[in-house]
Amino acid sequence: MNIAAQNDYLVSTSVNQEIPVSEEEQFIKQNFPLQLLCKWTPGIKFMFNPSRRDQFLPILSSCESEKEVESKTLKHKIITFVGTEERSKELSIGTNYFTRFLFECEGKKYYYEFKNIRLDEICEKNPRACINGLVYLQDVDTAKDLLIGRKVYIQSESARIDDTNNYSGYQDIAIPTNLEATITAIGVGSQAYPVKIIFKDNQDHSFYLELALSRTNSGMDLNNFQAEKKMKYFSNAISFTNKRLDNIEALKNKYIGLTIYPKKMLEAQRITFHEDSPTKSRIHLPRYTILNIKDIIISSVPNTQAVLSVTDENGAVYEIEVDLKYDIIIKNDNYIEDLFEFGNIHQKYPGITEEHWGIISKGELKEGMSAEECRLSIGNPIEIRFKKDTRFETWFYNGRTLELENGILQRFK
Repeated sequence: MNIAAQNDYLVSTSVNQEIPVSEEEQFIKQNFPLQLLCKWTPGIKFMFNPSRRDQFLPILSSCESEKEVESKTLKHKIITFVGTEERSKELSIGTNYFTRFLFECEGKKYYYEFKNIRLDEICEKNPRACINGLVYLQDVDTAKDLLIGRKVYIQSESARIDDTNNYSGYQDIAIPTNLEATITAIGVGSQAYPVKIIFKDNQDHSFYLELALSRTNSGMDLNNFQAEKKMKYFSNAISFTNKRLDNIEALKNKYIGLTIYPKKMLEAQRITFHEDSPTKSRIHLPRYTILNIKDIIISSVPNTQAVLSVTDENGAVYEIEVDLKYDIIIKNDNYIEDLFEFGNIHQKYPGITEEHWGIISKGELKEGMSAEECRLSIGNPIEIRFKKDTRFETWFYNGRTLELENGILQRFK
């Protein structure tokens, strides 16, 4: 086999193709860039807010005394990053390096020390390197500017309310998914989830979420936002559009314009117009009636109950009640794809006359019908018996027998 022939088996995807991102992901990408620890620039501000686990452990040390500082003395204070310094100490086994991150708070200098490592090695060895207790304030400030007053749809199934009587300081509450709410205030959360967003729903209930945006100093990668942490990331927890409405519109777009036909006789309303005034009359729409979906009317979101507005080949207008989504729990019997087949079955069987289609649609038989027409009308037989010369065959159904010769119905009973 030559090289060209071998290369025919080697394929690859196109390069530089852009993967579409959601509006919320684009919002984060444009406004909340990740600031890696080793790339911090002087002037970056944090609030010192250690977790309950860390608040009794010293995190920062005083530059003046070179001693550790009790975390409670700095809690909820704004500290500013002023730079780094690398120090070394000669030991018998070689040089020992350590890196200090320097901060300023109310005129005093503090540092956090990474031991036994140089600055450029910190993020090289651990891209998620972070300093405990530091809540990145730029995320909070930017979120305030861009989000307060904005209407959003919350995808989380739970939120929190402040509760001073609870040891944790909050209480978890259940909320409906896709709840419409307005962002009323934004403040400081925790190191991992620095933005505390307060919402108010249409019933004036107030609650909050603590979310990650840029992930600066959070110690987390995007793939960490899974399972119980999934709704801790802004673009997972918040939608700028009504997701249910988006889904309904997607369903509508999926079906509008399609040609369909009923699998069975269906109840419908025929719409007639007299002097531009519509009149509705209830009818039974026969099987195999060729219809075109002109519109889908949904009574209310998030319901998927809908009314199909369809026309037949003569332009008559009908309305049929359907459900656009199948519910595996209640097993709804009016799911659109259970009621209809898609396409034009008359075109699939061009040899069938309109007279015979009328008979077939009622589930009836007539001598002279083809085997194909019999199947369309009453379904497949339970058993078929062939005579010796194979010209004759007998079809057996429950309570019905058909005699065919050369594929044509001769008699039935």
